Amino acid sequence: MANGKVLFQVIGLGAVAGMRASLATAITSNYLRNHPNPAISRSMFRFMQMPVTAVTTQLVSAAEISNDKMPGTPDRIEPSQVAARVLSGAFVGATIAKANRESILTGMLLGGASALAVTFGSFFLRQYVEENTHLTDPVAGAFEDAFAIGSGVSLMKI
Repeated sequence: MANGKVLFQVIGLGAVAGMRASLATAITSNYLRNHPNPAISRSMFRFMQMPVTAVTTQLVSAAEISNDKMPGTPDRIEPSQVAARVLSGAFVGATIAKANRESILTGMLLGGASALAVTFGSFFLRQYVEENTHLTDPVAGAFEDAFAIGSGVSLMKI
């Protein structure tokens, strides 16, 4: 990717997807709804700019965040969870690349790879924090959520 800003956004939002599968899509859709992009408007990604998509992805993301705090929620390193996060990162990477007239394939690969790395990294970091501090799983998860939301929103503003 020629544009460093786009590269940073693709990798960063892929990382957000690694922490919360649906959050990166919600942040991207909400941003595109408020800042329509002509390159997206004429593409297969145009639905990402629609208000219904922004609202739906935000609701799904809120459900994912609350479900994460429930006992019995599968670990993010379970194969189905890993796949969801990698696909989310790849999708967001492709969307951002398209919006900036960069390679969709490169966006997919970088977003998906970032999501994969952060899925495992954040899993083991969260385990470490829980084992070495007095933070309970829901509290550690809330800190992770705040970091993911803040990072994702900040990335879209650069």
